[in-house]
Amino acid sequence: MGSFEHTVNPDQATILGFGLEGVAYGIHILLFGIAISLIVNKGRKEPSIGPIFAVSCLLFCMSTIHFAINFNNVYTSTMVHPRPHIAAETNLLAGADTIFILSDFLSQSVLIYRCYLVWKKNIWVIILPVLVAFAAASCGLAVIGLVLSIDPTAPQAPADIVPFGDASFAMSLILNFASSSLIVSRMWFFGREQDVPGVPGRSRSRLQAPGVIIESGLLFLATQFVFVILFAIAHPAQALVEPLAVQIYAISPLLIVVRVGMGKSYDYTTIGASRARATTSLPFSWPGGDGQDNTTMGTTFGDTQDVELGQYRTEST
Repeated sequence: MGSFEHTVNPDQATILGFGLEGVAYGIHILLFGIAISLIVNKGRKEPSIGPIFAVSCLLFCMSTIHFAINFNNVYTSTMVHPRPHIAAETNLLAGADTIFILSDFLSQSVLIYRCYLVWKKNIWVIILPVLVAFAAASCGLAVIGLVLSIDPTAPQAPADIVPFGDASFAMSLILNFASSSLIVSRMWFFGREQDVPGVPGRSRSRLQAPGVIIESGLLFLATQFVFVILFAIAHPAQALVEPLAVQIYAISPLLIVVRVGMGKSYDYTTIGASRARATTSLPFSWPGGDGQDNTTMGTTFGDTQDVELGQYRTEST
């Protein structure tokens, strides 16, 4: 492994990671409040929201505990019982690492569930992802146990067991990429089928892009990719990314809940019913009989939107 003494050391990364996690946790609280407000006030009864919201609540509790553990570590290590290295592993920090692994597993489960819905509840699509998710989580928990057995105070995994961690996080990353690809490909395929007169394909792609990013967990994927690289090269900055990743792992499913609450989610019901709710054109004449008509077209892929198609001249017979 290379030397990273000119970048950040584990203690500096731990402090910076705690600060970034605090910011992300504040955003998490805000989104969690919005999600509850949408569910309670709008009373959305989407079939997919129940399991995802339940997992989001569990992830919120876990991320709260993780932030509390990091706060306790920084506070006690600098104020109450100062010690030379605040990044040194403790039993509490091992608990935070366990929360990190479980948060990854639960977020992957939500992604697999969305993939299951988008692919019209085709169980064969998700059998392999489910097995890989369990394998990655089991391997990650084993790494924590090995660290506590070999070097209980190590600020990061010893070099001897880094390959085991690489295997766990690489499996999780590949699973994330595969699930995201399945979701994006399905949404892109049905998005191209929804031809809207007057709305170019490029414009539709721009409108659908935020939904694709949120629903496919691309934010989750990007964070995980960065962490896997840092862990593989044993860079101290992994202590900076890990606490931030816990919050992002929890925020990613919550963003789906918010979209479902707003009626803008993609699932097997919206996809399956998209053709039934076909676009209609309703011509009407302007007062004054100037021989010009306007057409207003309603589209439905979530909330109803009106698209003005402009004027056209009718031929009198």
